[in-house]
Amino acid sequence: MIQSKREYLNKLKQEIGTSNSQEILKEIDLHLSEVLDDIYYRENICERDAMPYLIDRVGPPEELGAMYQQELRVTPVKTQWTFMMINLLFFVVGIALTAFYHLLSFPAVNNVWYFLTSVTSLIMVLYMVFWGLLGYEIGKEFGLSGTKLLIKTFYFSLLPNLILMGLVIFNFIPHSWFDPLLTRNFIITCILATLLLYPISYTGFRWGVKKSV
Repeated sequence: MIQSKREYLNKLKQEIGTSNSQEILKEIDLHLSEVLDDIYYRENICERDAMPYLIDRVGPPEELGAMYQQELRVTPVKTQWTFMMINLLFFVVGIALTAFYHLLSFPAVNNVWYFLTSVTSLIMVLYMVFWGLLGYEIGKEFGLSGTKLLIKTFYFSLLPNLILMGLVIFNFIPHSWFDPLLTRNFIITCILATLLLYPISYTGFRWGVKKSV
């Protein structure tokens, strides 16, 4: 029977069995301390008596070790490229729809254009949810060790946004293509939404980290 947090962590280290387990153990150590503090408060018992409660909440070290080994099979590069490609797909579809609407005349395309331009606020909200999901999935899959991956994925995924803004600002894409959207209020909203993307992603990341333990 496991009688202390230290014993739990030692067994978990044996289960993980990797050379880079130190960071994940620090993360789990912090989480276990939080759980134990809650148990002490609720049950008013010592660490030894609290361990069965802790194991009931977080699972035995064998189970956590197996979960971590499964996470190792998810490659950071694959996760990064998945989100980058999804974000790029949004822009490719959006640019294609804009070009078709202004250069060609298809009733179906016109109907889609009119619908999307009437629900721009909803589209912005859904897009910010996407960035929150990006952070959440990285946090859930890689824990705190995914911080660098989050930053790298975020900035690479943001490139299409910045490129599109540059093309519009310097009039490489005619402003008239975005009428009646391209108003002062809409531009300010887009800038503020862009500034909020990283805090949203990081909030999702922290939530994912908590779910990963």
